[in-house]
Amino acid sequence: MKRIIYILLLAMGFAALTPMAALVDNRIAAVYAVDAKTKAKQQREREKAKAKKQKEREKAKAKAQKERDKAKAKKEREREKLAAQKQKANAQRQREKERQAASRAKQPAKNNEPQLSAAEEKAAYMSQVEAIDKANARAEAYNNRDISHRLGFWGQFGYSNLFTSGIGYTPAVGNANPVGFQNHDGGFVGGGLGLGYQLRYKQFLMTVGAEFSSYNSDMGITNTPDGLYSLAYGMAPYSSTMTYHYDFTRLSDRLISGFVQVPLLFGMELKKIPLFWQVGVKAGMGLMGSSKLSGRYSTMIDDKELISGLSNMYSHTLVTNADLSRQSEKVQFGLNVAASAEVGLNLDQWVDAARVRVSLFADYGVLNSLTYKAAPGAQDIPTRMMVATNPLDFPTNSALATTSAANAKVNPFLVGAKIAVWFDLPRTPKPTQTYPKKPQPRMGVFMFDDEKDAPLGGAAVEIANLETGKTIQKNTNRQGMLQGRFPAGQYRISATKNGYFPSDTVIQSVEEFTFDTLRLPLRRIPAPVIPTLCMNIYDVETGEPVEAMVRLSSVKDTAALYAAQAGDDGFVETPLTEGDYIARLTAQGYMSKDDTIHFVKDTIDLYMQHIREGIKVKIENLFFATNKTYILPQSEQAMSDLAQFLIENPGVKIHIVGHTDAVGSDEANQKLSEGRANSVRQNLIERGVAPERMTTEGKGEKEPVADNDTEEGRQLNRRVEFTITDVGDEDIEQIY
Repeated sequence: MKRIIYILLLAMGFAALTPMAALVDNRIAAVYAVDAKTKAKQQREREKAKAKKQKEREKAKAKAQKERDKAKAKKEREREKLAAQKQKANAQRQREKERQAASRAKQPAKNNEPQLSAAEEKAAYMSQVEAIDKANARAEAYNNRDISHRLGFWGQFGYSNLFTSGIGYTPAVGNANPVGFQNHDGGFVGGGLGLGYQLRYKQFLMTVGAEFSSYNSDMGITNTPDGLYSLAYGMAPYSSTMTYHYDFTRLSDRLISGFVQVPLLFGMELKKIPLFWQVGVKAGMGLMGSSKLSGRYSTMIDDKELISGLSNMYSHTLVTNADLSRQSEKVQFGLNVAASAEVGLNLDQWVDAARVRVSLFADYGVLNSLTYKAAPGAQDIPTRMMVATNPLDFPTNSALATTSAANAKVNPFLVGAKIAVWFDLPRTPKPTQTYPKKPQPRMGVFMFDDEKDAPLGGAAVEIANLETGKTIQKNTNRQGMLQGRFPAGQYRISATKNGYFPSDTVIQSVEEFTFDTLRLPLRRIPAPVIPTLCMNIYDVETGEPVEAMVRLSSVKDTAALYAAQAGDDGFVETPLTEGDYIARLTAQGYMSKDDTIHFVKDTIDLYMQHIREGIKVKIENLFFATNKTYILPQSEQAMSDLAQFLIENPGVKIHIVGHTDAVGSDEANQKLSEGRANSVRQNLIERGVAPERMTTEGKGEKEPVADNDTEEGRQLNRRVEFTITDVGDEDIEQIY
């Protein structure tokens, strides 16, 4: 029984668990489905993010490539710009070199040009003076011209009238008796403002400008001499018995106009009295205009059958003191050409700040300036009054708008006082020329051997001005000549030369525009024939003589023995006899030079190098510690000379190169050569030379100038050189 119960309970448990298991399976399946959907969505998002990131990477890559291309293009443009600048600088340097070469090439030709004689030089100078005198006379005449240019303004005020003519009434057809009115011109106030330009030449005046003028009038309207009337009709067989009478009382037409005009006036200023006058024309156009009718009128009927006249009957258009006043009406004015005259007083002697003119003037228009016409169908004043139902119903605001004014003419007129203020424009005077400096007289000295009558070159000539005490010393050239310009006066001249007795002192008078050559003989001092050291100094490139300073010293102890300045022929003669010497040569614009001379008999030729770009120079007497970059104190003079040369020639730039012998490794020699070049540069910087003017380089043992197998050759290879890379825009002034 228990088993049966257990079996039943177990069956019931299975029956209950089956739906629950199905429900759990369904829930699990749903969870798996949601999870799969979520995973699919996450997968899509990952793919989308991956695609987006890939797109961003491609975009960044493209942007980076674009930036690289842009930078590359910019760098290329900078390279092209730098190359263009470098090419331009090279072209400029080449042009400067060509200019300097042309200048140097022209210099000898200029020196060889034949000089003018004293008479020709005087004639040329006087011709220049005469030309300058004429030019200065023209400039002075121009500056002293009695002429002035003025700008100014003016105002005018006075009596004005628009003279009106041609207004008349024509009776209607069939009217046996004339009816109408007549006008009487009445003046009014007028004036104007203007500005312009005035030219005064001596006494004559010319004025032109622009002005605004107002011409106005008050035209009165009155009856005709026979009165204003019209006959009324009567009944047959009777004749007309009634007469209409019209009477104007204080009826006027106020005309106001404005014209823009251009005056052109000519006149004179009187000299002895402060008066002036001007006449001319003023042409202009009407800018504005208006007309206003005002006044009163009355009507009355006379009848033979009545005892008195009839009036104040509005139903019969009979009124007394009817008002005709109307609003202003625009009137058009056209071209106005006016004759103008003016006479007045100038106040220059009383007013300093400006030129003030007070005058009386009159302007009269010679043309009809009225262009306003009555409208088609306009009636005349009397006609309108006769036919109007209401006598106050008047057809117009102006008499010029009626048919009576169909042929009207207007001539503007203005007369009154005028005040003008003028300011003189500044004048620029023509400059005058100064006389050229008068050329100083020339004087020449010819030195010659008294016995042989041969020219003596290298003779020292002393020329002293007796008035100022100034002394000049120069050497004669190879032809024994010395020439120069000296102020006029008295001079004491003497000469000396080695081997000759001094010349006698000579007093020479120098006058303007003269050229005298003084012949001075020198008598040779008898002496044994002993060879003396003579030298010719030349430019190594051109072969031209160089006026160098020569210092000779002993080879053994470097003691100074002789110093002299070579003449313009580059010749130096010394009292030194046969032997070995050290010659130090210095000249402006040339590289200094130390040569060892072995003199026996003949004259020695020495050559110097002109300083220019590309010249390579070895720094002589420069000593370093062994295998060190330290400059020894014995190099003081060499470094001082080089520093002084660079300081006094600020445009010069150099490239310093160090060299060694072949002893030691290549690497050690390269390092040593660079260090020595840098030591020289640093030493020059400490002496005040700008660092940017110097560059350095070491070439080790690569460029020997002698054999490294001997001590003498190795000593020559151990050197520091510099190359001049730029001389700037100025000539070399300081010698080195």
